[in-house]
Amino acid sequence: MEFMFKYFNVIAIASVKFFWATPYAFLFHLNWVETFVMIQLGGLLGFLFFYAFFSFLLKELKLVWPAVYYITPRIFKVRFEQWLDERRYRKLTANKFTRSNKMIARIRRYYGMPGIVFLTPILLSIPVGAFLGTKYFHHKRSFIPWMLLSIFSWGGVSVLLFSTFLAH
Repeated sequence: MEFMFKYFNVIAIASVKFFWATPYAFLFHLNWVETFVMIQLGGLLGFLFFYAFFSFLLKELKLVWPAVYYITPRIFKVRFEQWLDERRYRKLTANKFTRSNKMIARIRRYYGMPGIVFLTPILLSIPVGAFLGTKYFHHKRSFIPWMLLSIFSWGGVSVLLFSTFLAH
């Protein structure tokens, strides 16, 4: 039972913050084979889940929103419109770019899909990479296989790197 808890924890961490799952697994005293399998399982399943989730949000919610808005009671509509007005005002007066937004825009502009695929497991996180892939590269059929290959490759590299320094 204790191993199941450790495995589930490593899978959950790897599905969100892939690069930090390897040292986390070694802190649980998993050997390198268990670590490799668990972070691969977490990273690959996490990416597929988030890609499908963001795909649903970006496509289907646009179709469902008018019907939801139509059946919403008037008092909620008024409050929602007030919130939208406040949000529009805040967006006009706020800074447009943060440091992380600038980094993501620079990666997308200069390196395109290969940059997103290469940097998602180590620098960005799995959900951010899945969102960017869904938003900008959903029409490219090669995005998902390349991303899965990148996650698999970086998993091997991270296990080799951390196993040499954190071996127990």
